[in-house]
Amino acid sequence: MPKRKRMLSLILKQLTAYYQRATGTNQAQTKPHEERSAVERREKVGGGKMVLDTEDQEIVDKLPQLSELHTSYGVRVNEISVADLFALYERTGFLYPEKAARLTPHIDRVRENWRRMLSGGDSILYVLTAGDKERGMASLAVWRTTFTGWVSQHLVSENNPYASRAVMLDGSAGSILRGVDGSHQNWFRPENRFPARVFGSMVQTIGERNSSVMRHSYFFVPKKMALNSPEGIRSVAYTPAHKSALCAIASAARGSVYVKAEELKEDVELKAIDDLYRRVGLRRTRQVWLAFKGTREEPVGAAIAYRGPLGLNFSYLENRCDLLLHPTLPESEALGIVASLLKASSVAYADFELNEIPVIADQIAVPALQKLGLEFVRHYCQGIWLREGQPRFYRHVDRFYTKLLVRAERHNQQMEPSLSA
Repeated sequence: MPKRKRMLSLILKQLTAYYQRATGTNQAQTKPHEERSAVERREKVGGGKMVLDTEDQEIVDKLPQLSELHTSYGVRVNEISVADLFALYERTGFLYPEKAARLTPHIDRVRENWRRMLSGGDSILYVLTAGDKERGMASLAVWRTTFTGWVSQHLVSENNPYASRAVMLDGSAGSILRGVDGSHQNWFRPENRFPARVFGSMVQTIGERNSSVMRHSYFFVPKKMALNSPEGIRSVAYTPAHKSALCAIASAARGSVYVKAEELKEDVELKAIDDLYRRVGLRRTRQVWLAFKGTREEPVGAAIAYRGPLGLNFSYLENRCDLLLHPTLPESEALGIVASLLKASSVAYADFELNEIPVIADQIAVPALQKLGLEFVRHYCQGIWLREGQPRFYRHVDRFYTKLLVRAERHNQQMEPSLSA
């Protein structure tokens, strides 16, 4: 059996076991994937049923068969080399000066990491491309952040909205047809007009139960920064006994969609996905620290440190540290909690290639970070949509591009910058 088929077969078995644990089903309750009809594949995943409204069902019914997916949308998968892909990023202006300045010193390592990930077929990274040199190219990179969660990123286009529409809809349709992707997410700058319009408004279509868009502040924290942990504050490393407490504060700070997408209830340390990354000589891990005040048993803050191949995201979001504070925490107490969590979580970055740790914080933590004199980089929005919301995401994107293409044809022009982080 070829190497790629063996890997995909193993991943399918792991996904089946993963969903059986998460949903309490067993093999006898779930038909083998190969024997399901097209409708069953689209509706049933891991023992659960995706409830669709009329419009969603119409979209699902019109999708092509999985075997005909890419041909139907005119999309190619992993057919572009890393060198040509990065050249496309440069031509489209995606690597703007500030981003390029931080990436360039590590570009050789970044390129090698991308090559290794693509060597795994589409198990941890795949790149969708459409268009051609004459009419303009578009591409979308999608990488696995948790075992069933993916990040869609680096959507760029050479002034060809038809091509960018193709890669976007192809990616969404593929997720619906496969039926095993638990969530997708993307990151974008709120001042970037296009993604703010298409991704920033998706909750209106998908609904709050299955999607969220949250604005965060991105800071750099020097690895060697001396931080003091005030008396009365304890930041402790996560253990399985903390799972309920972690999910509670994550839900309070970021919402239930975040908790589900980041799979905090299933695999906090990301052990399952780390196994996939190890097969290509890379790692994907997550460590957590919880902050407690005094003798209280409920945490008032958390630091969630993600580690992954450097430069998988050009803003290093694959290695971000999510800094969470309980929304009821008084501002006067935030400084000590933030300092304690940053000091504790810094050990996760001992071998990090950069001199600074990328930290993603909510607004409640910003005054404390500023008092510590840390470098504010930019604002980012994290958009998340769950598996149950994927048909509505498809509909949302399709309607957006339909309006865009009508205007472009009306004015005989195609205006479209890069869309995402």
